[in-house]
Amino acid sequence: MPYQFNDGEVYDGPTITLPDGRVVSGATFTPESRRLYEVEVVPEPVRARNDVGRLVADDKATPEVNEAWVGGKAPKKKAVRKKKSGS
Repeated sequence: MPYQFNDGEVYDGPTITLPDGRVVSGATFTPESRRLYEVEVVPEPVRARNDVGRLVADDKATPEVNEAWVGGKAPKKKAVRKKKSGS
């Protein structure tokens, strides 16, 4: 499981879990140990498919759920830059 420090720096080394549930850096608990926090891993959106392998369409009757995407939420659309018109 990936961990990070409070400032956002990712830590990939030995860890120790204290009895109160805190996770700290280092193989042993010393004054140099720093508290670690779990990195939230967000899965990449995937299109939903039926048994045959075809893409599933969104059902407009259920506006709160998007059936076309696994997990029920579509990814955010990327902004498109406008082209400058030349003279």
